[in-house]
Amino acid sequence: MKRIQIQNRVIGPGNPCFIIAEAGLNHNGNPELAAKLIETAARCKADAVKFQTYTTRELFAPDHPDYEKFEKHVFTREIYEDLMQHAERNDILFLSTPFDEASADLLESLGIPAFKIGSGELTHLRFLKHLASKKKPMILSTGMATDEQVDKAVAVVQSMGDIPLALLHCVSAYPCPLEEANVHRMSALMERYDFPIGYSDHTESNTAAMAAVSLGACIIEKHITLSHHLPGWDHNFSTEPEAFKRYVQTIRDIETALGTGEKKLTPSEILVHEIARRSIYARKSIQAGEALTQENLIVRRPVGPLSADQFESVLGKTALRSISKGTALHPQDFEN
Repeated sequence: MKRIQIQNRVIGPGNPCFIIAEAGLNHNGNPELAAKLIETAARCKADAVKFQTYTTRELFAPDHPDYEKFEKHVFTREIYEDLMQHAERNDILFLSTPFDEASADLLESLGIPAFKIGSGELTHLRFLKHLASKKKPMILSTGMATDEQVDKAVAVVQSMGDIPLALLHCVSAYPCPLEEANVHRMSALMERYDFPIGYSDHTESNTAAMAAVSLGACIIEKHITLSHHLPGWDHNFSTEPEAFKRYVQTIRDIETALGTGEKKLTPSEILVHEIARRSIYARKSIQAGEALTQENLIVRRPVGPLSADQFESVLGKTALRSISKGTALHPQDFEN
């Protein structure tokens, strides 16, 4: 599987899961609240904090019932500059999802390191092509999409060159019922594409994301809020600070527990190995020149110079010196 890099973070197999705290519009149009979300995501040890950037007139018809409400959540270029600097001071990557070409151009001019694209834009192929033309890493959510639709989106991105690309399994429900999470969809994406695959988690628990990490998710995205009680669209299913901190730590704990797949004698196993493994001992006193047999040898604990799996290979060998009853055998005790 290919890897991608966003600034100094390498994303892909063998690297820590890239955790995105999705602030979205949970700033409620308030730059101070946005700054607090950045600080909170950093304290929770997320790798990136992500907002949403759009031009209201491009995204909605003027008579849309939520037009004015969405318009109040739009930040100016100057506010974005301040927030990006605030993220840098807090040692967390700043990302934002663009919803139109002008917003993508704005983010590019601000030096955004990558584009995260929401599921709603997956079939907006012209827009994907515009984003891909900027040659930045792209993380594309695949909620509501068929295999064929994902294939088309990937093909459009790839038509623009070797664009670093990652895909996120996503169920576009807010919140997503656990029984609809379908985390194994990630496995199907891994088989189908040679990109880092992750999971955009809209459930209200940790379960689905932890399953995703266990299956090899390279990216996890989760909504964050300062409080479920704030007004707005997404606060009610977003994760509050202490819970988000536990969420991140649990992912790191799972990564630690998963290990590498290579089996070595671990430090904590050494003592048990010493007392639980069996080795070859003299069942009775053995004289020099005597043959080693099943009658005069025994396999018992603790571990010694000759492990139990060597028992058959020493049978019939001649003792080179006397071996006392109960003594562990050594290679120099008998002929090779």
